[in-house]
Parts: sequence; C-alpha cells; structure tokens
Amino acid sequence: MSSRFRDDISQPLTMDYFHQRLSQGWVLKAIEWAKPFEQDDAAPSRDQEEVPYGQRVSEDCGHLVEHPREMEVISFIYDGLIAGERPPQIAAALNERSYRTRRGLLWTAPAVYELMPRIIELSPRLQRRPDWPGHRAQLKVIA
Repeated sequence: MSSRFRDDISQPLTMDYFHQRLSQGWVLKAIEWAKPFEQDDAAPSRDQEEVPYGQRVSEDCGHLVEHPREMEVISFIYDGLIAGERPPQIAAALNERSYRTRRGLLWTAPAVYELMPRIIELSPRLQRRPDWPGHRAQLKVIA
C-alpha cells in the first residue's frame, strides 16, 4: 500500500517543487488541469456535473467515495449549525482552523450557506454516527 496526498497548487510550479517532492520519496502519479470559466465559456453540461461536496471520484474512476477532509468540514459546519452559530461565525472558525474551500480560498458566509443543502442531505447520516449522542451533549448551544 502507498501513501497519497493531493497538493492544491496556488502559485506557478517550479522545478524546485518537483525536486523537493522527489527527494522526499514521492512519485508523481497524476496531473489535473483546471481552467477558470470565462464569460464566453458554456456552463458545465449535465455530464460534467460537479462531484458533491464531501465526496471525490474513486481511483478507478467508477464511483464516488468519501473525501475525509471535506467530511470534516461538513461535520464542523453541521455542529456549528446545531449549536446555533450563524454562517459568518462558522466561516471564521473554519478559517481559524486552516480549512479552505475546494478552490483553496478562505471560507465566507455565502460559501457556508451554499453547503447547507448538502448538509441537510447528509444530516441523517451525521446523526447516526456512534459518537453522536455524546458529541451532541458536548456542543455549546447558543441561545
């Protein structure tokens, strides 16, 4: 078995970056390219629909699997909502803990708000976690 990680790049790559990773024992396995949408670009078609937040495409590209870091974010937002926090407070707390959006940006209240339908969809699953009753009791509810 091998370790894998995804390195989200926010600046131009240099050869030093590759040399550093290679010297640490890492082997390049894939390259993913992304292009921001221009005004003239067509919107994504139905077959190019974005993967739901909290999931990623499996290594065999045949199905979706859980994305652990994104599920941490969903759980954190869910806990904040249960505790009565508002999206601006939740966004600030996510940023304080160094969580970033899929695009590598800081969290904002609108970004948190946009995830609410996904959190509602996952809420039954989040409440079925074995640790949920004890965890729920520990949440500080804002009145």
